[in-house]
Amino acid sequence: MPGFFELHRIHSLDYLKVLLAIGVVLAHSILIQNQLVPWSYMLGNGVLRSLVPTFSTLSGYCFFVTYSRGKAGRWLGGLILLYLFWIGFYAPIWVNRDTTAADALQVLLLGTIHLWYVAGLILAAGLLIAFLWLGRRTRTGLAPLLGAALVCALLGTGLAFWAFLHEPGLPLDVSRNGATVIFPFFAFGYALAGLVRDRGLDALPSARTLWLIIAGLFALRLVEAYMSMQAYGVSILSMPELPFLSYPAAVLLFMAFLRLELPEAPVSLSLWSASIYFLHIFLIFVVRHFGAKSLFVYVLVGVTVPVLIAAAFQRLLPRLLPSLRSKRAYR
Repeated sequence: MPGFFELHRIHSLDYLKVLLAIGVVLAHSILIQNQLVPWSYMLGNGVLRSLVPTFSTLSGYCFFVTYSRGKAGRWLGGLILLYLFWIGFYAPIWVNRDTTAADALQVLLLGTIHLWYVAGLILAAGLLIAFLWLGRRTRTGLAPLLGAALVCALLGTGLAFWAFLHEPGLPLDVSRNGATVIFPFFAFGYALAGLVRDRGLDALPSARTLWLIIAGLFALRLVEAYMSMQAYGVSILSMPELPFLSYPAAVLLFMAFLRLELPEAPVSLSLWSASIYFLHIFLIFVVRHFGAKSLFVYVLVGVTVPVLIAAAFQRLLPRLLPSLRSKRAYR
């Protein structure tokens, strides 16, 4: 299909990245401030738990282009370097006098704070590449990939519910990691990109249909969160990491944005979303250190300051490196 390799320039996905990043700031602000009250509990479990699955689906969709161009190895190497930089940047937060070598190794492998997603994305991409290779060798196409994604999704859900119902002391990394949370959605996003390549966006339901279904799904998710709150109370441990409805909600939300026709933003929204994601925890800890306790302040600082930094970076970098004057260099 002509123009397929411009998938990453579907502008609605850039807007989606920013919205997801803002949602991550809100979720982390609630947790850091420990402001779990009925409204934040329902918002978190009914809506915000769909953020990571949606972003994972988006990442897998865009990775299709990278893999098809033969740049998967370079992309993965760049992601590892980016991860190592930020894990070092946040070392003053996660390293203390009691941190052992084993603790440090665990953090490097599984991530910490919000960086667990990047560590999980590295693992998810590695698994996807391996199962695509297996599909080529066995001439079974995407079957090994999709089968492995289904097994990992069921395993992750099973472990999360086991921890929720029987073993609350089970380490979170056992069920929330790159293999059981990110990989299933990453693989689906990749497969969805293949479908779009072969049949076009019209193979998906219309945007109107998708948004109607999403409205119903998220209403049910709020009901799901309310029932859990009534049964088990307001606690971060009173609901599994990915309740059942989170799977279709995340996938359909991504598909709905994929079907939206939005204009190109005059700024680099991808740079904005990355800046918000990587910097917001640091900024929240800074304002918290100076005595700020307002959830509104956490979200405001965690979003606006990274955006200002990204905007300044976008303006200054072309002057330092004239070869990067094209806006496409920031995508």
